[in-house]
Amino acid sequence: SEDGAMVIIARRRGGGVSGGILSICSPSRLFLATVAVALTIYILSVRSILQSPSSPFPANTDFDATSARSVSVSSPSSDATDGSPVVIAHAISLIKCSKGPSVTGFLDAAAVLRQSIHKNSIHYRPKDGGNPPSKYSYQMYAIVHTSCAEHAKVLERLGYEIMVRDHPVKKEDVRGEWLRNHIESENCCGSAEFIKLYAYHLTKHPIAVHWDMDVAILQPMDDLYDVMIYPSDDSRHVEAKRKIEKQHPEDPWPEKVDAFLTRDITSAKPWEKVTGVQGGFLVARPDPAVFDAYIEFIKEGNYIGGRGDGKGWGGLGYGGFQGAMAYQGTVAYYYDQLRPNTAVELNVCRWNQVAADVIWRGPDGYDKHHLQCREYPRKKLENGEPDYESNVECEDCRNTPIEAVKTVHYTACKKPWECKMANPRVPRDKRQEYRLKNLVNVTACMNLVREWFVLRREFEDALEEASNGYVKPSPRSGKFQDEYFLGYCEKDSKYIPINPPPDDFDVKKIYGV
Repeated sequence: SEDGAMVIIARRRGGGVSGGILSICSPSRLFLATVAVALTIYILSVRSILQSPSSPFPANTDFDATSARSVSVSSPSSDATDGSPVVIAHAISLIKCSKGPSVTGFLDAAAVLRQSIHKNSIHYRPKDGGNPPSKYSYQMYAIVHTSCAEHAKVLERLGYEIMVRDHPVKKEDVRGEWLRNHIESENCCGSAEFIKLYAYHLTKHPIAVHWDMDVAILQPMDDLYDVMIYPSDDSRHVEAKRKIEKQHPEDPWPEKVDAFLTRDITSAKPWEKVTGVQGGFLVARPDPAVFDAYIEFIKEGNYIGGRGDGKGWGGLGYGGFQGAMAYQGTVAYYYDQLRPNTAVELNVCRWNQVAADVIWRGPDGYDKHHLQCREYPRKKLENGEPDYESNVECEDCRNTPIEAVKTVHYTACKKPWECKMANPRVPRDKRQEYRLKNLVNVTACMNLVREWFVLRREFEDALEEASNGYVKPSPRSGKFQDEYFLGYCEKDSKYIPINPPPDDFDVKKIYGV
């Protein structure tokens, strides 16, 4: 209270509580007491402003290079009602580290990914003084394969909490003979890719998002979090559902949403009922029991070789597509078959956007399916057969406006650090030439690539400021397509990497967390 503050001031001046208070009544000191009271009220007022949630300078934030746009918070909390921001786990996996340039690019990608997550969190303060774009906090995690442990230190300097893990399932653990003999041939990483499943162990958080590193977040993800955190009758839950664009808006919502995902439609075939999950993006509710369920059916190895009906996991069609034996097939099988009606499929042109063609152009099935949507038809003919001819109304992700994109995944548009234009490759099989020629809209792709380099530039500028000029940005003198690469590419395939922070650098100087 104000009285208490007055006593403290009096004690400091007079050495005793009673003497200090009595001195206020003396005419010769009345003026000093009045000044002390006014000063105390002013200090309390300033403190109140600093501690206010709306203040741009919270009391527990160190004033550093980004104090005007960073907010420190208390320890991670999964309680949406205790007044502190809910902390979302964001995890990446570092699985293969064989190629030097590739590792350099992926480590830069880890820095850019964090910058994009920060920019869409409660900790970011826009330069125009506006409110943070999100009400959610975040914590970064890196699940690092044992073979890549030497690179963990760099990720740690970027603020990632490190989890070094070996395969949770190895070849010799698989009981099914066909899977045991073929799992290590799966693109990209064989059984090592299952370390991504450790994201389900991040139980300090109500939600864990697992990302591939060739990703950038362009808009806040609050709507997804609100649906998973708040009860179904809460207005925030209801409003968030209204705004989320699902791949199939007509599908009913699950009673409880345990995951959001996207499908790898750009690799699908119109006549196949099953489409794998696009592995670059999974929003899930952490639960070690879910992890255990994955490991059990993977070890069981009930997998039939081949593609299409009767193949793959459980002989239910989850086979033959990219990643089917590993992450992309297992996640699809789990949420479709073992835990149905718990996951929501998001609009693939908005979320985890790869900006690639979703139209079938052959060469297989060209006469029957040319220009149909790659997704299996949802409408049926009177005889119950799929209505292929009406399966032509699908959004062209190649031309989705960048303003509508929530997150982008750099696959078809190529990795930004590869310094390559998104031009179609020349295939050895000339039958693929027509399909590849139409794979992407090069201009749209390169505009998405530019967004990655904008985030990289922002990170480097913040790093220079937070290090008091010690860490200089890399040269931005590259002339190769600099309207997209912003000076970071000297020529085709010649990337200029980020100058890393020193070993003792505290990333909180940039982000506040």
